[in-house]
Amino acid sequence: MVVDPDGERRPDVVVEDRLSVARSRLGFRLFAAAVVLGAALLVGEGLARGLGLVAPEWQGKDPGDVIMVGHPTRLWGMGEGRRQNAGAVATINTLGLRGELPRVPRPRGRERVLVTGDSSFFGHGVADDDAPAALVGARLRAAGIDADAVNAAIPGYSTEQTLRLLDEVGWALEPTLLVVCNHWSDAHFDHFRDQDLLHTRDAFGGGWLARSALFRLLAVQVDRARGGEGAHLVGWTRHSAWSATGVRRVDPRRYADNLDTIVRAAAARDVGVVLLTPTNRDMARGALDGEEVRRPYVAAQRLVAEAHGVPRVETLPAFIAAATTLGPDALFLDDLHPSAAGNAVVADAIVATLQQAGWPRARLVGRDAAVDTAGIVDPVPAGADPGPMSPQVNLYPGGSEGLAAHGAAPPEAGATHAAAPVPAAAWTLRGTVHAPPGPVEVTVRSLADEKLGAIVLRGETEFAIAVPAGHARVRLEAMGAAGRVEQEVAAGAAPLVVVLGE
Repeated sequence: MVVDPDGERRPDVVVEDRLSVARSRLGFRLFAAAVVLGAALLVGEGLARGLGLVAPEWQGKDPGDVIMVGHPTRLWGMGEGRRQNAGAVATINTLGLRGELPRVPRPRGRERVLVTGDSSFFGHGVADDDAPAALVGARLRAAGIDADAVNAAIPGYSTEQTLRLLDEVGWALEPTLLVVCNHWSDAHFDHFRDQDLLHTRDAFGGGWLARSALFRLLAVQVDRARGGEGAHLVGWTRHSAWSATGVRRVDPRRYADNLDTIVRAAAARDVGVVLLTPTNRDMARGALDGEEVRRPYVAAQRLVAEAHGVPRVETLPAFIAAATTLGPDALFLDDLHPSAAGNAVVADAIVATLQQAGWPRARLVGRDAAVDTAGIVDPVPAGADPGPMSPQVNLYPGGSEGLAAHGAAPPEAGATHAAAPVPAAAWTLRGTVHAPPGPVEVTVRSLADEKLGAIVLRGETEFAIAVPAGHARVRLEAMGAAGRVEQEVAAGAAPLVVVLGE
């Protein structure tokens, strides 16, 4: 202890001692608080892991022949190589696009058409050369135009994923024209909005903090508390149940905004744009049931096309004309996917629209100003049944089996599709159809939309269709002149009674 000569302690030494004691106490308190906080975080992390909250991530494995694989920013994409394509083969290049790898930089003076969309424009079930993009390129060259066409359509892609695809791959290919065919996936009713899934993937897809189950859980709760119309984090735990009501994957107004964004992004690069309105088999047959479901998306296309002064390809007249000679069934492989003959109709309609618009002399470039989309509304009530035809079912543990259970709790986090029990042997789906006179087509599909069997009833009413092993639940479709019905059926169910025309 330091003292003055007269034996008194110095004031500054006393203060120093008191500060030292205060620092010691503060350090102990901080240490104790850190220990308590660390213990709380560890307990919270354990509890959060017990809930099993997961982020959307592709659950399917890649055996080297399936088309769809996981993607770090777009949820899913396509794997390089020769891939099975519903009875055909699809060649996927190193960019994850179908067809040969485009030359970059683009040869001087050559036009390059980039076709975007989903499986209907990717060329589901047909060879590479029979996909719409390949046919468009061949027809343009036959017309004396030096052009190639790039197939940038990917199964299941909505405008949300296509926007990312363009930023990550498409613009670097130096297209001179976009043919935007996105429509079906955007309008589809499913369990989640694509915007929300992509936002969740962005938030939880990387970084050490995103790997924390507690962080994910708290982030979801904060996001829900904030509300609003922006993207929402998707929280799915082992105790969650699949929703029995659906939402549009991309609502009509956002669809219009996305189209507007694509056209303006293209205009900034001096790239032209054409929008395309697709046709399905029912429409080609002249049955316009469900028009109210499609109407706001067609209205969105029309609004954006007119505001930007770019053409729109209406494929319905071309399909109806072709159906009068070939028949609608020759133009489609199923309800939604055109056959090679149907893709030829699409390609002819695109080329005819381009020629009528004066392309390539007329560049078909949109405007810089954003389009006011406030008038686009969805007249279809919310809560429609979510369909099984989207790759969304592969983003969460339990997959299609969890989805089929609807209200039942799905398997625990980390489980795969194979975790759910499936029949070890084939089984037979039996039933009776009651319909007005005329042929009725009965089709059985897997929940992933794979065609498992079909029969055409011509006068008879009873049917029996063998279902291959491995499919615990399937989707039955019955279609005739009196209408169309669809329902899911489980193995071992009693014979069905299907009624058309009521």
